[in-house]
Amino acid sequence: MFLEMTIAAQNIWECILLMLGGLGIFLYGINLMGDSLKDLAGSKLKIIIEKSTNTPLKGILVGAGLTAIIQSSSGTTALVVGLVRSGLMTLAQAVGIIMGANIGTTITALIIGFDIGQISLLFVGIGAILTFFISKRKVKDIGRVCLGFGLLFFGLQLMDSSLNYLMSTYKTQTEALFTALNDYPIIGLLVGIVITAIIQSSSASIGILQGLFGASNMTLMGAVPILIGANIGTTVTAVLTSIGGGSESKRTALFHATFNILGAILFMIILYPFVLLLEPIDKALGGNSSMTLAIAHIIFNIVTTFVLFWFIKPICKVICKIVKGTPSVEEEGTKLLDELLDYSLIKKSPALALTFIDKCMNYMGEIVNKYFTLTLEYSKSNLDTATKDAEFYENMLDNFDKRIHDYLINITLEHIHSDEMTKISKYLDTIKDYERIGDHCSNICGFYTDRYKRKLELSTDSMQDLEQMFNEVNLMVTNSVKAINSWDSNLANIVEETESKVDDMHDVFHERHNHRVSMGLCSYDNSDYYDELLVNLERIGDHCKNIADTVVGKNRALENNFQTE
Repeated sequence: MFLEMTIAAQNIWECILLMLGGLGIFLYGINLMGDSLKDLAGSKLKIIIEKSTNTPLKGILVGAGLTAIIQSSSGTTALVVGLVRSGLMTLAQAVGIIMGANIGTTITALIIGFDIGQISLLFVGIGAILTFFISKRKVKDIGRVCLGFGLLFFGLQLMDSSLNYLMSTYKTQTEALFTALNDYPIIGLLVGIVITAIIQSSSASIGILQGLFGASNMTLMGAVPILIGANIGTTVTAVLTSIGGGSESKRTALFHATFNILGAILFMIILYPFVLLLEPIDKALGGNSSMTLAIAHIIFNIVTTFVLFWFIKPICKVICKIVKGTPSVEEEGTKLLDELLDYSLIKKSPALALTFIDKCMNYMGEIVNKYFTLTLEYSKSNLDTATKDAEFYENMLDNFDKRIHDYLINITLEHIHSDEMTKISKYLDTIKDYERIGDHCSNICGFYTDRYKRKLELSTDSMQDLEQMFNEVNLMVTNSVKAINSWDSNLANIVEETESKVDDMHDVFHERHNHRVSMGLCSYDNSDYYDELLVNLERIGDHCKNIADTVVGKNRALENNFQTE
């Protein structure tokens, strides 16, 4: 009532501005809620996807559940394309998640179907208190979820009231517009595609449609095609994510677009009977138009998934023929693993199979070097692509670790010489050290992302100390990778000597920072953040020393054997 009285007092241009403001608040709310839910779930999302998608049916369930959590089918699809790019997932695994994501995204429309707009500001208030007055990270994330949830409905209220006023003021024109949509479904389909492609969120465009449908003389015959078009428009995000990737990521994005387009074609063909089915549902809901559209969205995605589930293989075959292209850098790495890790060779000649591991290890070492270089650069300036690149390197290292580990374990099941068993043990230790270095780089990048987001500043002395430690650890990473690639004892000895230096730096810099905080020269908010950076850098140094110890140990063993002979 308050909003309606406010709008009634404004002129048309102010009303339009209020509607645009409502749209902005709504979009911000839905993105804030999704991002916060994603932060609460943390890295578990990626692990769930990696471990639970060995069949399309499991993929559908995972995709639906994951999208229901993060409230964004576009976000899920973008994550999947990233995993495909890094080799952690195949196209066959990805298709199930993409299909399930379309089901999971219907939760947002279902939530909007419940009219809780009158208490939206209560959620905004609670969310603001938790976000700005509580220091604990998880509580802050919960607060941001509440804040986003409240802003979502408050934005919808602003839009609904603005639309009501505009449509009552220009009754003749709006009736003509909605009559055209009711009479020409293809126009509605195009409108849904364009709007969703622009705002890149089917949940947002369908939420807007729910408000518009309830406030106008639009019929289900006019509204449903817009809803169907929104499912095509949302594929733009996956297409953009695949740009710059290799053939596998482009195939994944094309599958997403193909799946949604085929579903749209199916429902446009049966549009009339589909609307006839929805009409008694609408009556049973007492004219709750928002809930009717939410149910229509659920039916559309479940039926599309069920029908196209049986045609996954032929669709994938066609897509593979359409997208041929050259592999990306990450796909070349995966291709290298496929070529060198020949499981049939393990039975024939375990010793020969073991000789191919060196090349895989060298490639993994290159990834580690590149990842730490990225981390070092990100510590100096806020790079736009740093988060995306960090995720890529992390996924690549996880992929190499898993593939090489499984291959080596299979070799141990055969009858091999004790020297070969020792070599396998060293390989297993090294790939684990590489993978752990990647984890610590991810931690550091995460801290810097948070720092840039919260605009945390360190004192000049703190920055200089960190830069000095970064440079020493950078040398350790570079030298340890070179040492293990060439089994160079001299480089390995340098790494071992530098590790003691890095340990001393950690202790000294920690004490210095505590002193600066106690003297008021550094903010207390920076204390934990700074200490965590020191810890992660020191642990990267520990893993570099482990690699160096492997080199020195092997060369000492060779010297002892030579002396014995």
